[in-house]
Amino acid sequence: MVQRCLFDHLRRLEAAGDGPKPDLVVEGYDLTPEEEKALLEPDIGAIYAMGVHPVILNGFCRALGYKRADYRPLLEQSGAVPERKKTRWQK
Repeated sequence: MVQRCLFDHLRRLEAAGDGPKPDLVVEGYDLTPEEEKALLEPDIGAIYAMGVHPVILNGFCRALGYKRADYRPLLEQSGAVPERKKTRWQK
């Protein structure tokens, strides 16, 4: 349901175009209190750890104004993404 909620939100943002951006709506979705909290804060790491598809998460983060370099550390802190390893030429 978290993924569905975010997908629907992205569709509403797309439909709004250059107009005012709609707020994230969690009503009408079968979400746990933890899921609602993660969506409304928004806690990017927790949302990713819940299994949201990376493409949907990327669109959500971009809509929030994050660049990839900004939200990558949030994913790593969630524990859902393995730490980046240095390649042999970076050692």
